[in-house]
Amino acid sequence: MRSIGSAPAAVKGVLEGVPGIIRMSLTVLLLGLSAFVFSCQGKDKGQGTIATADAPDQEMSDYTTVESDSGLVRWILKAPVARVYNARKLLVTDNPRIEFFDEQGNLTSVLISQKGEYNQVTRDLTALGTVIITSMEGYMLETESLVWVEKLGEMHSEDFVKFTRDSDVLTGYGLRGDPELKNIEIQRNVKAYVGDEGGMLREELKKDEATGGKRGE
Repeated sequence: MRSIGSAPAAVKGVLEGVPGIIRMSLTVLLLGLSAFVFSCQGKDKGQGTIATADAPDQEMSDYTTVESDSGLVRWILKAPVARVYNARKLLVTDNPRIEFFDEQGNLTSVLISQKGEYNQVTRDLTALGTVIITSMEGYMLETESLVWVEKLGEMHSEDFVKFTRDSDVLTGYGLRGDPELKNIEIQRNVKAYVGDEGGMLREELKKDEATGGKRGE
């Protein structure tokens, strides 16, 4: 939204020549309108981690890209919507799905999230908003942000994470690991929940997640 200029000056200009009680009513109305305009401007500038004020150079539907090395597929990125920003060498996606493969070409895990970024220079992938990665063995990792560092072949996160393997659960902050979820390192405030007798694990996890893993620190 565009500003109508300095709010008091704009109101004064509109009200010139308007008498009495009508002028008072119009003053309240126009000042309220000006406040709304400036409020909208602030929201437009501050929204989103990925959102950019720049218009995309290209927007695509049903987007797919494949990353391979020596003819072997490393991962496949799919998204219903993708926007390209050439100056930033960045691809921004909605509801991305990333499939990871091992050196034999076998699918090892699938990641889904609300938003995503693909850096076309480093080949790094960033997933944001309800990130869930599930391995073919049934292990699951949940967090709010996750970065695939292509050069290292590792996943990194600084947020609260929950890792589930069978009936055991680990929670904490910060993570390094592989997409197969076989080698996972949770770095801080680690808590372990083993088994689920009488639903106790589920209740403890609910309390832990509600406080972001900070309970009892």
